[in-house]
Order: sequence, then structure tokens, then C-alpha cells
Amino acid sequence: MKYSPELANDYSHRREQFNETDNQLFEALESVGVKDKEVLDIGCGDGRHARHIKEMGAAHVIGIDINETMIALAREKTVNNPDVTFMVAEGTQIPTGDNSKDIVVSNFVIHYFPDASKIFGEISRVLKSGGHFVGTFNITDVEAGYEYLHNTAMPIRLGQGDASIVVQNLIKSRQEIEAAIASAGFTIEQEKELDHPNATVDDSFQDKERIHKHAVMMILKRQ
Repeated sequence: MKYSPELANDYSHRREQFNETDNQLFEALESVGVKDKEVLDIGCGDGRHARHIKEMGAAHVIGIDINETMIALAREKTVNNPDVTFMVAEGTQIPTGDNSKDIVVSNFVIHYFPDASKIFGEISRVLKSGGHFVGTFNITDVEAGYEYLHNTAMPIRLGQGDASIVVQNLIKSRQEIEAAIASAGFTIEQEKELDHPNATVDDSFQDKERIHKHAVMMILKRQ
């Protein structure tokens, strides 16, 4: 999803209201070992995770995002740190070489890609053999007879009340995600369901009762 400049700024301003899964993502990164590693952050937003990963000891962190406004914010907020760089780029067309990264991280971004096989294939391309993907994303169960909802947009409300914002996620099935992971040459080292109460399917979605969204974190290893 390409946020408007207004939504991008609003998201960055309100981001701390729905950060309840961040620490678990950082703990997972610690478990695979970030120190002195080359790390890529897909969908980096305003760069908060990229900066923290550098503070955790990474050698260099590159953040990419399709949103020019987000990259401008990331650069503005990241000063005097040549080891954290940002660029506007698509996750399915990452401007870096094959087998060049030790870790790829992505926080609630995978469910924006219509074809999961393309994004996981590109992540596999840039990772070194034995490298890791550490990511959070949504998998959504769909009631029998409503399979046509797969890969359609569902509104997700981030935050609570008047301070919340609504973004559009795609409904991704477990079958699609697991098939894409396997075809890209990954093994699942860890999967964990996350408590994410500040990211809920909005009441405006007419088929809300036909689906059940799961926030998950996965650690994948490239073969």
C-alpha cells in the first residue's frame, strides 16, 4: 500500500499507540544474532526499526519503503549515522545484490503484497545462504464459501478511538504464505502468534464476521 503524504505523516505521529509487538520482533532479532550483520528492513516506514537495529549492533542497515514521504521522514529522523541508509524501493524489486544480506526484517508488511511468492522469492534472493528473515504479518482465516475474499482488501484500524487510523491490508491465507515460503527455499524455524489488540478489522468491513485475522511472527532460515 502506498500511503498518501497525509496518512504517512499521521501514521508516523501515532505509531507509538500500536507498538505492542515491537519488543517481540527485537527479541527475535536478538535470537538470530544482529551484531556485525548486514540487515535489510522492508517497509521501513519512518526508520524507527532500522535505527534500533543499528543500536543493537548491526554493521549496516538499509531501509526501503515504497512511500517517498516515509523515506523523507526516515532520513530526517536519522542524522549523523552513515551506517543506516534509506531508499525508495519496491519490496519485489530490491536494489541490492544477490546473497548480500545476513538478515531481512519486515514489520507488518508482507500482507500488502498481492503475490506472496514474489516477495518471499526476492527476500531469498538477497539473503546469504543460512541467512534469516524475521517478520511479522497477518494471516487471515476465511469461512468456507468465502474463499473469494483471499487477496481482497480489508480495513485495519490501528489504535483506538478518535486517535486511530485505518489502513488497507490484503487477506492472506496460510496456504498461500506457507507455499511461498517453501518455494523460496526457506524453512520455518519459529512461528508465534502475537497479541495485537491495537490492529483490528474495522467495523466497516461487511464480511468481518466471516474472517479471523491472526498476527504472527516468523523466523525463517534460507537454505
